[in-house]
Amino acid sequence: MAGRPRLYASSEEGRHATWLELFFDLVFVLAIAELARYLHNHLTVGGFLAFAFLFVPVWLVWSNFSYYADLFDVDGPFYRVMMLVAMLLSIALAMNVYGALDGGSAGFVAAYVALRVLLVGLYAWAWRYVEETRPLTTWHLTGFSTGALIWGASLLVPEPARYWMWALGLLVEMATPVFAQILVLEEAPVQRSHLPERFGLFTIIVLGESIVVTGLGVAGTQWAVGSVVVAALGFAAVASLWWLYFDHVLDESAVEHAYTNGVRELFVGFSWAYGHLAIYIGLAATAVGIEFAIGGRWIPRWEGALGQRSAAGSPSTLSLCRSCTRSLPSRSRDGPRPRASALPPSLWSSP
Repeated sequence: MAGRPRLYASSEEGRHATWLELFFDLVFVLAIAELARYLHNHLTVGGFLAFAFLFVPVWLVWSNFSYYADLFDVDGPFYRVMMLVAMLLSIALAMNVYGALDGGSAGFVAAYVALRVLLVGLYAWAWRYVEETRPLTTWHLTGFSTGALIWGASLLVPEPARYWMWALGLLVEMATPVFAQILVLEEAPVQRSHLPERFGLFTIIVLGESIVVTGLGVAGTQWAVGSVVVAALGFAAVASLWWLYFDHVLDESAVEHAYTNGVRELFVGFSWAYGHLAIYIGLAATAVGIEFAIGGRWIPRWEGALGQRSAAGSPSTLSLCRSCTRSLPSRSRDGPRPRASALPPSLWSSP
């Protein structure tokens, strides 16, 4: 029947993101902007930690739906509608980010749980029609359902204890793909992944925030000479980060290595994937730093140190992910195909 999910067939040809995947990514332009706005207005140690904490569920939504699209070949009307619903819910999630830790957590939780329920439904749909992936989808159904229950139950717990339940739910959801792949390593079907390309596209989205604040920042200073110079330097920094990432971190064979070379390489591959979370947080924080620098707004020395560490975080996390890539064994494109692939409340308050 047309429109039913099926496993992406093995192919020697490279895979690329679909138009629907690219459209889905656009929603996260808004999410990154809202996260950057939160950090901009909470430029303290606690504010940065809260920003990083909120970044995790936003990125998990993107990565989990992207993995589903990587595993299953489906582009029928039903799937398109489900993804459009996911986009609407992701917009709701983004619009509730700013107040999630300031008394407005109910809306954030509601949007997040709705996205989890939708994802669980998609995996149940795949479990029914794609028999080869049932061992893998069973573990995803179990883990993501558990995470959704934890997040939903957090509404019964008052703030700030509620945030600890969020951390538990995030831990379960991040561990689910890892353990699912390990437990079915020998049973997982063979297929070709395009996840590295998807990570590269999300990197472009996060870098785009720096481009936006650079242009708007200069316009807001009436093109003052000093601001233009700072903006040019900021753009050069962003361009350098782009150069470093796509030349030394992005590895199109990283996922392939992970799913064809045993448990050790699997952990290295997931370290490479989850290491991107630190990269994205660093890049988004860099955008905020550029915005402050262009505006010429001076902040207290201890907060300035935080800003310097945030800006330095991008190259350091790039190096971390690069080291994970180097740990993977070299392999030609003609080799074997890959298998399917708490923070204490006191830190959230300003000192």
